[in-house]
Amino acid sequence: MDIESMARYWSQDAENYGNIIQDELASFRVEAWQKLLREKMPADTHRVLDLGCGPAFFSIILAKMGLEVTAVDCAEGMLAQARQLIGLTGVSVDLQQMDINHLDFAASSFDVIVSRNVTWTLSHPWQVYEECQKLLRPGGRLLLFDANWNMPLYDERMAKRAENRRQECLRQYGDALETADEVTEPLDPLQLPLSGTKRPYWDVELLRSMGFGEVHAEFDLTERLWDEKERLLYGETPMFGVFATKF
Repeated sequence: MDIESMARYWSQDAENYGNIIQDELASFRVEAWQKLLREKMPADTHRVLDLGCGPAFFSIILAKMGLEVTAVDCAEGMLAQARQLIGLTGVSVDLQQMDINHLDFAASSFDVIVSRNVTWTLSHPWQVYEECQKLLRPGGRLLLFDANWNMPLYDERMAKRAENRRQECLRQYGDALETADEVTEPLDPLQLPLSGTKRPYWDVELLRSMGFGEVHAEFDLTERLWDEKERLLYGETPMFGVFATKF
């Protein structure tokens, strides 16, 4: 999927994601995420890049921690939501529209690069990881958070369990966080290289082969970061974290 199509796809549902992020910013998740990020970032962190920022959840909570935050996304619709939420919270973020496959920053520009629910969407994830390696300063850290969102497409039993979870979520909560009906830009998850890849094993092996050090993963962060509804709905594909240091 080319970057222009990807930008159109994510822009179409940006308002829905903006509403989700606004709810997150008013919840326990801010403190939970800040605590985890402090644990994983180098003690001398100052400059952070939020990669594929969407409506800027990470950008906002990192700026509230007193960090200098740059945030990039390819989708203008997502950036519009980000600008609105950044304005409401009163923090300072350098927000830029950019193709994350080709990041226009000088080498060693950042102490930390973070992303959440981004890497599964990438058509060339290895290229993006190479960009991250270039942009981190020596001793800088890469903090990636994602899930095997599309794995049920490859596993019939997992797909059945995921649907049962969705139906139970509808019964208990009345909605299941579906995307907006008006999304029309095609996105075939089967064409994305990480959809059927066993992660975070793939990420760990790739980052080690690239020369990153202290590479490790945490396979299930849901107890720390998700509420009961999210754990019910997305329990088949728990959020993991991948952490690596540039030597």
